[in-house]
Amino acid sequence: MRKLARHPAPVDSMVYPRYSGIATFLRLPHIRRPSQLDVAFVGVPFDTSAGYRVGARLAPRTIRYCSSQVRIHHPTLDLTTHERIRIADYGDVRTTPFEIEKTFGWITEEFDRIHAAGCKTIAVGGDHGITYPILRAVAKHHGPLAIVHIDAHTDTFDTQFAHKLTHATTFRRAHEDGLLIPDKVVQMGIRGSLFYPDDLKWSKEHYRIMPAPEIHGRPMDDVVAEMRRIVGDAPVYFTFDIDGMDPAYAPGTGVPEIGGLTSWQVMQIIRGLAGLRLVGADLVEVSPPCDTNDLTSITAAHILFEIAAAFAVSARRGDRGGRATRSRPRAARTSEDAGRGGPSRGSARSRRGEPMSAGRKGGGRAGRR
Repeated sequence: MRKLARHPAPVDSMVYPRYSGIATFLRLPHIRRPSQLDVAFVGVPFDTSAGYRVGARLAPRTIRYCSSQVRIHHPTLDLTTHERIRIADYGDVRTTPFEIEKTFGWITEEFDRIHAAGCKTIAVGGDHGITYPILRAVAKHHGPLAIVHIDAHTDTFDTQFAHKLTHATTFRRAHEDGLLIPDKVVQMGIRGSLFYPDDLKWSKEHYRIMPAPEIHGRPMDDVVAEMRRIVGDAPVYFTFDIDGMDPAYAPGTGVPEIGGLTSWQVMQIIRGLAGLRLVGADLVEVSPPCDTNDLTSITAAHILFEIAAAFAVSARRGDRGGRATRSRPRAARTSEDAGRGGPSRGSARSRRGEPMSAGRKGGGRAGRR
């Protein structure tokens, strides 16, 4: 395969205002060839497996335009993500709002093709049901997975309204399929009222639950250290339901629960993933119709920035050059090929707003929910 000369770069927001252009995740290029990438943002606009308030099907599109606010450099980790890894917006997978099983099949097939190309994924849902078909694809390529799961609900019911595939049964199905390493699953932020006294029983018997009150009562360094001990050196999938946060920070979600995690606590957990064997992640359950002034979508965009930075830190030492520095086998083609969308970052001169020469211009749950 032809080696690429440079990493895909986001639009330069000091040259092209953040309210302009075609919206992509973090203003990154739109690239449908995962063989050119280390990590891809993938939209999954689907909420038919949600059991209460819907609207998460609109989240990928909304988070894209809200993410134009986010800048490129992470000051705490002192890294610029797209310079450490090859990362872009892959676009959305195919879905239908009328058939859960068919959509889940499409999700698994598309994520299988992406991971077969050697590219990891950060999925943006969508309701939490989408995590199950994604895990089927990720585990196929990486084996059984450790799971770091932030959520108000455990999502481990056997059925919801007599259905096996819903956003409240995700991890029961994944467990049954052998996609998880049970003693390396940690569920964080669990809280809220229950339908029945034993709603948490199954999760407590199989996984490590850190309820929100426990996290609030412990130093975050201790919480993160325990999480890292549980995961160890296993391949890790991080799944973040936005309702794991308190509604004060993320009101736009289907099943909000008071007493949740703060944005700062969530950031500490995500930064605690840095250096682990991250193989995939998702952010789910943002519901723009339930939101106020795009607060939740803006928060989600910043969380995606943190997740991408964790992937950059976790990249292998000596692999900072991405695909331009190593060869890979030819991968299966995805359903669509597309080039970059929008102008590039341009030069340091252009970022300061100074004139550019012609040659330097950027291109154009706890229980049932």
